[in-house]
Amino acid sequence: MTYERLMEEHDRIDHHLHRLSNVIDGDSEDAVGATLILCDLSEELRLHLAHEDSLIYRPMVTAQQPAFAKTADDFALQFETLRCDWERYLVEWTTGIIRADWAGFRASTIVMIDQMCARVRAENDLLYGAALQAGALPLRDRVTV
Repeated sequence: MTYERLMEEHDRIDHHLHRLSNVIDGDSEDAVGATLILCDLSEELRLHLAHEDSLIYRPMVTAQQPAFAKTADDFALQFETLRCDWERYLVEWTTGIIRADWAGFRASTIVMIDQMCARVRAENDLLYGAALQAGALPLRDRVTV
């Protein structure tokens, strides 16, 4: 896994967040469409988080440089709150409940989208740069000739 690939994953996450935003801002209430997007987003997040955990957090925590370990620890702690919020959100907002309370779903989704977007930005701006500096993450795949 490389910086370049993690950024591509972030682009896909942003794409799903944008799709979700479009659905909740649309003229009609689309509980099924929202649920399908949440499934796509959940799968993308599951894969992305597995990559980050094994390829960034663990190597940075075990690095011999305390500043990098602290950065990784801080991000991991902050993310645990977001992970709990996301899991609770998914449990609370099933298709039937979305259909029954579109306004509530819309309000909760706006908050969740804001949290996810802020996290992606923070990782792009801070975490990945630190991972590159710590040597825990290569910039791109090696090209062999």
